Amino acid sequence: MSLGSPRAQARILTEYLWSEEGVELGALHDTRTPSTPAWVEKLVTRQLADERRHASILRARLDDMGATYRPPPSLMKVKLAWLERTVRPYLNAFAEGPIVVLLAVAAQLEATGVRVFGRHLGVLEEHERASGASHPTAEVVRAILADEQRHAKSCAAALERLVLDEERAALAALRERIAAVDRAFGVTIALGFWVLTAAHALRDRGRAS
Repeated sequence: MSLGSPRAQARILTEYLWSEEGVELGALHDTRTPSTPAWVEKLVTRQLADERRHASILRARLDDMGATYRPPPSLMKVKLAWLERTVRPYLNAFAEGPIVVLLAVAAQLEATGVRVFGRHLGVLEEHERASGASHPTAEVVRAILADEQRHAKSCAAALERLVLDEERAALAALRERIAAVDRAFGVTIALGFWVLTAAHALRDRGRAS
């Protein structure tokens, strides 16, 4: 990532914004039901509130950078469709109902988010150490990463609490299928994303020279 390219930074933060505003999970039907345990309802409500707060933080940072919002790529909608198709056979496979499936999807996406945010923060913190000054984007990513780590752990713990012993094999199969979709589309989206980011960085470098 080119820290000297505002366009490259904005592109990365916009990708985060798509995720925080629910591009991947937003169209998944609400699997909470009247029988959903109150503690799960509280967990989901709290995490959704965190995502909205993250989106506000990211939008504020993008505004500070003078960036223009870009709509999410159609490929992300294709990923969502594949996720929905993948999890459909499991919606009634668990005693606690479809909420187990939603949490399995959320756990996978949160874990992926933690890895991505962590790598980005590592680059930013290296820049901070070299420059001796804080980086405004690092402050944003650092705050969001702390929440995402908690979300990933909470979703995984909730799954362990909800699923019966005899349902463990079904949960393992579900999680592997979700992970396969996430890996396949994650690589595809990442390739296009980084190509565009590199193009922005090179364009900015050319204008500066």
